[in-house]
Amino acid sequence: MQHHLIPSEISWLSFNSCILDEADDTANALYERIKFLAIHSSNLDEFFRVKINKLQRKKTKKNSELLDKILAEVNLQQNRFGKIWSSSILPELRANNIIYYENQEILPEHLHEIEYFFKSIILSYIQVIYILEKKSKVHYLKNRGLYLLVKLKDISGNFNYAYLNIPSDKVDRYKQLKSIENQNYIISIDTIIKNCLSVVFPHAEIVSCNAVKLNRDENYQIEDENSGDLIAKIEAKIEQRKNGSSTRFLYDYNMDSESILVCRNTFRLKENEMIKGGTHHNLYDLFKFPNPLKPELQGPNYPSLKHTAFENSNSIFEIIEKQNQLLHFPYQSYFYVLQFFNQAAVHRDVTEIQITLYRISSQSLIANALISAAKNGKKVTVFVEVKARFDEYNNLFWSKEMKNAGIKIIQSMPNLKVHAKVAMVTMKDQLGKKKYFSYLSTGNFNESTASIYADFGFFTSERKYAADLTRVFTFLKTKKKSKVIKHLLVAGFEMKERLIKLINNEIKNKKAGRPASVFLKVNGVDEKDIIDKLIEASRAGVEVTLIVRGICTLLPGIKNTSENIKIYRIVDMFLEHARIYKFANNGHEKIYLSSADMLSRNLNRRIEVAFPLQDENHIAAINQIIEIQLGDNTKKRTINNCGTNDIIREENAIKRRAQTEIYDRLAERN
Repeated sequence: MQHHLIPSEISWLSFNSCILDEADDTANALYERIKFLAIHSSNLDEFFRVKINKLQRKKTKKNSELLDKILAEVNLQQNRFGKIWSSSILPELRANNIIYYENQEILPEHLHEIEYFFKSIILSYIQVIYILEKKSKVHYLKNRGLYLLVKLKDISGNFNYAYLNIPSDKVDRYKQLKSIENQNYIISIDTIIKNCLSVVFPHAEIVSCNAVKLNRDENYQIEDENSGDLIAKIEAKIEQRKNGSSTRFLYDYNMDSESILVCRNTFRLKENEMIKGGTHHNLYDLFKFPNPLKPELQGPNYPSLKHTAFENSNSIFEIIEKQNQLLHFPYQSYFYVLQFFNQAAVHRDVTEIQITLYRISSQSLIANALISAAKNGKKVTVFVEVKARFDEYNNLFWSKEMKNAGIKIIQSMPNLKVHAKVAMVTMKDQLGKKKYFSYLSTGNFNESTASIYADFGFFTSERKYAADLTRVFTFLKTKKKSKVIKHLLVAGFEMKERLIKLINNEIKNKKAGRPASVFLKVNGVDEKDIIDKLIEASRAGVEVTLIVRGICTLLPGIKNTSENIKIYRIVDMFLEHARIYKFANNGHEKIYLSSADMLSRNLNRRIEVAFPLQDENHIAAINQIIEIQLGDNTKKRTINNCGTNDIIREENAIKRRAQTEIYDRLAERN
């Protein structure tokens, strides 16, 4: 491996360790910390469903060594997770009169309550499967399903095994029990089942009961996207994903060696798939951990702010026509995006709406607005990316709903994903002349995630944006690249080449003694040509600053290679999702906001759109945000030359927290 690079899997785990930092930070509200534990568990679960199988499948020395490093780091993080939960979260819950039953004795006052709940509700979803050595039954564990392996002893003294499901997909994982003397009690259905096993096995002694869980590979690939029915192939692959090969088998650390061997043989597991875990799995269910004292113990509330310009007129189009508008979610309300489509759906002068959809909310108000527009006689064209991992079914559902309403649907393209987040509304004025209103964003058209993802949305009526978007939509409809994209940077056209040209310009300016710098804020960096060009810029003395939330395979601060590159991470209450590209350009700054990360998949295998900001007030706003984020000394980490995170702690310095500071600055404007 080159000395300035780190494997993407290790880099991703480094990011996930930042999530544990937040869970461990007692300055955060208690239920914020619990939320970060849920995020960490959810992230790690997806990691094993998507990123591990290729290493397990290709048995090379390099892959084997990398897999060992991954599993060692995962083990460290799981141990830290358990310590945070048991030594910090649970005591703080108890200090606030919230008792969580985990491994302790249940009070007599609650025994009848949990037994009634088990017999009346939980038991109706339980399936018990016996493991019989003499029968060659194929045993199957559902992907991400929760199970208990029970070791039994019959009246003859013989041992046997059974496993049963924990129906967390049917019953809430956590149940709040009746309060006793101002003490609030919470219990998991796992613990309820463990305490009621005598109902399930009345004629056997329960020797042990341990939690187990299986992850399966969900990273499907379609062998040939250019022939046959692509949608049918995608649907078939989604079904196959349910039965993917095993990637991780989690088992209770208390499990005895014989039970471990039974699991390995019964479920046909490999040794490197078996990972020791806690007494409970799928702890992303902590997202719904009950709070009897709500809203106490939760973090401060940051209600979405109004955007003053849009409040001064009933017509959002009149405001956009007067001046370009830039919004920053979730600090500012996503309501205005919904208003844009809702008004377009009923506006008598609107003739056409075109939009790309990557991840749609399950109850999408935008999709419903598009359906209304079609029913109101507007021409509506929607590109729906049905290869958006884990959202395929949702996107297919909305594709059918919109198609039934008369909308022209374009579904996926062979060998490309459309990740751009753009829309264009066409309107005719009183003279019959066309006007265009464009919306370009760094985030999805998803009102659910818009409340927790930090993104930008840009509204404009300028024809130069519309002209380029027209060429993008023409390509999506015809698969033909007829004209050059002039103002936007579009992956699938020449985004990477133009980014390299912009970096080359900074190198040229630096060598000529002119102002030169590169700033990139993205979610990931691994694209080889971009990394090589950033290193070339560093060697030329160009100051390169990156804020990278997730994977970053580039290591900073390496002498004669990346010593002029600084890389940071910010992990806080909102998910940093916005992408910003900024180039000094000899004092005439160029700033783009984008849907694209500096990842190979984004720049080489996707349609992405980056859009330039040219309004002075918008440029000033972005520069202020960059200054605030680089000045953060609370939630910002420095990525060091080993790829791990150094938390910034400046003694005696005024504390700065970027996300709250950005919110406060926007609130002041109102």
